[in-house]
Amino acid sequence: MTRILIVDDDRTMVLALSVRLRKTGLEVLTCHNAHEAPQIVLRERPDAILLDIDMPHFTGLELHECLRLAERTRRIPVIYVSGSISPIDRQVALRQGAKAFLVKPFETQALLDTIHTVLNGHAEEQHS
Repeated sequence: MTRILIVDDDRTMVLALSVRLRKTGLEVLTCHNAHEAPQIVLRERPDAILLDIDMPHFTGLELHECLRLAERTRRIPVIYVSGSISPIDRQVALRQGAKAFLVKPFETQALLDTIHTVLNGHAEEQHS
């Protein structure tokens, strides 16, 4: 079963995404801050990570940089799901190797299509 880790401090968003993704047969892991996420990633080895940028104390961009530097986590695809419309955030995320960047709010089907594309190795830095 495909395992997706959602890292977002917005508990309502995490719950909504979890319910939607589980209905499609995905296994969903959740984390509400980027500081605890590395331990979850190392322990659970998700197939992909859905990552918000704006979180307190440790941003999604900082977490992604840490994951990129570690041999055991650098190949896990990261898909940003963020409310940030900053072109700089998007550029940094993609430069760090993000496979896609979706701006909240987004359609569930767009997210599912993106996850499918990324996991099948056909992602080419999708933008929405």
